[in-house]
Amino acid sequence: MNILIPVLGFGKAGGYRVLSKFADELIRIGHNVDMLCPDGGDVPYYPTLALVKWINTAGDIIGANNKIDTNKENAFSIQKKLSRALLKIPKKNYDIIIANHSLTVIPILRAGWKFKTLYYVQAYEPEMYKIMGGIKHFILALIAEQTYKKKLFTVVNAEIYLHYKKLKASRVLYPGIDFDIFYPKKNIQSKNKIIIGTVGRSERFKGTQYIIEAYQLLKNKYPLVELHVAFGDPADFTQMKDVYCIQPHGDDALADFYRSLDYYFCAGFFQLGGFHYPNVEAMSCGVTVITTPYYPANIDNAWLVKANNVEEFINKFCEAQGNPALRQKKIEQALIDVKQFNWKKSGEKLNIYLEELITIQKLRLLDK
Repeated sequence: MNILIPVLGFGKAGGYRVLSKFADELIRIGHNVDMLCPDGGDVPYYPTLALVKWINTAGDIIGANNKIDTNKENAFSIQKKLSRALLKIPKKNYDIIIANHSLTVIPILRAGWKFKTLYYVQAYEPEMYKIMGGIKHFILALIAEQTYKKKLFTVVNAEIYLHYKKLKASRVLYPGIDFDIFYPKKNIQSKNKIIIGTVGRSERFKGTQYIIEAYQLLKNKYPLVELHVAFGDPADFTQMKDVYCIQPHGDDALADFYRSLDYYFCAGFFQLGGFHYPNVEAMSCGVTVITTPYYPANIDNAWLVKANNVEEFINKFCEAQGNPALRQKKIEQALIDVKQFNWKKSGEKLNIYLEELITIQKLRLLDK
């Protein structure tokens, strides 16, 4: 198959890794995969075997893999460039087009690619926009809601999204983990400090503020506790003792960050039950996880806390710190539970869905 993936850009969030890795797996299976990106988008943070085609304002492809520097994109420029490009690309060139964000769906529909589209939904976007507030995000929320009503061939990345508000789907595809990178620490060295870690996120619904507050209270009870914030800004912690901001760029450095921790804290309160990459990565690295209930965390492999509750983090930390045998048992169970997230298996399942969509296309042509 020839497969096209229009993207908004290439950021650091886990969702961008998913696209790069799925493209790689499809290429290994034997398909050709191109990514279509506005020329103001970022270059791939997560490397991919796919060919990246950069497009300008006219919708022309101006380079393959070699990005030409230009101004940053906004929602309007992205829509314009992708729409024009998809209108110019002959539909016979691609068997499947994979949409991954509501802002890629609109250009796809405008250009008449609906029946070739697999819509891979990684979060319920309308809620995300509404939490951010403002007229702009209100409009983006409405746009996202409309894409769920278009009856596209939709695949979601967690079971909670199968019937989630205005989103309806019947197929689930979990992302994968590279276990050659995210593996447990081999030698556990004794140290006179306890390291709590988190991936610092500015979005309010990620809950970083609850972790910071919990740490400050824990520091009074456990003086040896440190907080390590991946991708944090040191300027945000100048008044706090033993808080360190780490910049683990790339998956190898990120895995090393997890392995340096004793505990990983997650306090998100957005679409609980969804797949949560940092939790899975921390579990894969043999770290004790204390988290709000994101998949695959449960009472057997992690300590679960209620959302928006600082006191729960403190209580669960004290419980875990006082029960080393139970901590180890949960770690071992977590290492078992994350094995389901295998990139090869995920790629093969995606391929099954693509073949299903091709069959639907053929049946539709026969009906005409």
